[in-house]
Amino acid sequence: MFFSKTFIATAALCLSLSLQANAHAAVAPALGVKGTPVRNDVQRPSKNSECGNVNIAQTIDTSTAVQAAGNGTFAATIINFNAGVDGSRQVTALVDPTGTGKSFVSADVLQNGDKNPSNTGSQQLVVQLPSNTKCSGGASKDKCLVSFTTVSGFGNCVVVQQAGGSSVSDSNTNASTAAPAASTSAAVSATKATATAAGQTATQASQGAQSTTGSLTAAEKAELEKLLKELENKLGIREERGSRAARTVRYAKDA
Repeated sequence: MFFSKTFIATAALCLSLSLQANAHAAVAPALGVKGTPVRNDVQRPSKNSECGNVNIAQTIDTSTAVQAAGNGTFAATIINFNAGVDGSRQVTALVDPTGTGKSFVSADVLQNGDKNPSNTGSQQLVVQLPSNTKCSGGASKDKCLVSFTTVSGFGNCVVVQQAGGSSVSDSNTNASTAAPAASTSAAVSATKATATAAGQTATQASQGAQSTTGSLTAAEKAELEKLLKELENKLGIREERGSRAARTVRYAKDA
């Protein structure tokens, strides 16, 4: 069966219009787009064309770039034009450090959007570039391309720029783990210091009791012993029976 060129062109146009009509989400700032992307700016990323139909070489230096933090994270905004799964704001991400669109590898999405949003709107995405990533694309040799694809297969590329041409190191990507660990260590040290001070206070109280037991009645001595035991139990103090505090209690009993 043979088709005329006119028929093929018409079919291609209809397919293009159909894809645009169903283009339900884009990530800003989008490669090759001035300002906020609209429905017609949405692409269909594929294995052979992760940025869709956008000419990468002509747009990477003229597109708004997102600045990556020192630890390799960056934020972008996803906008959906339809509700439901078709307008899903949940994405996967790939990064091409060369900025050519030919060397994409997986990147982690730390903060994702809703898979099945009940309305149209926008959400912030946070992505972590892989460790040791060094962006080398564009005229400045410090730009990466990041391709976003939603659950429904829509998306586009975003330009990401590294400050000062620095690369992502393992120490930077582990910063979020190191910070909580340092906080935990500090909290433990503070707790130990508090317990030590409380123990010293209890010992001083026991020592002070020795000088006053001679003037106490039997009932007062019993109450003193009870209070000392309660204090020791609450603070987790374990005095040896031969310690000064223990001798004070025995002295109070025998007096």
